[in-house]
Amino acid sequence: MRGIDHQKALCPKCQKVNSILTCTRCGAKIELRNYEGISRCKAYLIAAIALYIPANLLPIMTVLTFNRGTPRTILGGVLNLITLKMYPIAMIVFAASIIVPIFKIISLWYIIDNINTLDERKKKKLTKLYRVVHIVGKWSMLDIFVIALLVILVNVEFISQIKAEPAVLYFTAVVILTILASNEVDTRLIWDNKERYE
Repeated sequence: MRGIDHQKALCPKCQKVNSILTCTRCGAKIELRNYEGISRCKAYLIAAIALYIPANLLPIMTVLTFNRGTPRTILGGVLNLITLKMYPIAMIVFAASIIVPIFKIISLWYIIDNINTLDERKKKKLTKLYRVVHIVGKWSMLDIFVIALLVILVNVEFISQIKAEPAVLYFTAVVILTILASNEVDTRLIWDNKERYE
């Protein structure tokens, strides 16, 4: 039994079950389904893709060793960390900065592109994929922790300074946009009948 069949929905703020479009407990607006979320998700993903390009082509940081260093892109920074034998940090930066954003963008696009599927097995796979994206999304800000770790390494004798470069802003925007895109997906639409929202 689904709440939408009985015109009932949970309040997104206080979790009270309501049969009207305004919560009787907290006054929040209630939507039975977030139909506009698909369009907003696509818009966020297109913006994230557009910003992902400069985020990877422009320098993101300069690691000054003995007061010498050159600006590095994300991949260049990973290679620089490998040269400095900071393998765990290099792996974390590579995974969080390159693999995770690409995975989230491709997965979310796949989910919203196939949200109308009638295949029951595919519905289950889409729901599981969204859960994975949502879990991975919680680690999207891992780069902030990595940067904090790098700042701590400034005190190590062979690194004197870490300087942020322009790509930091683009990358931050990509992370925020993919988080917003993920939050716009209403997975209940996967399980609704296709004709409900066509």
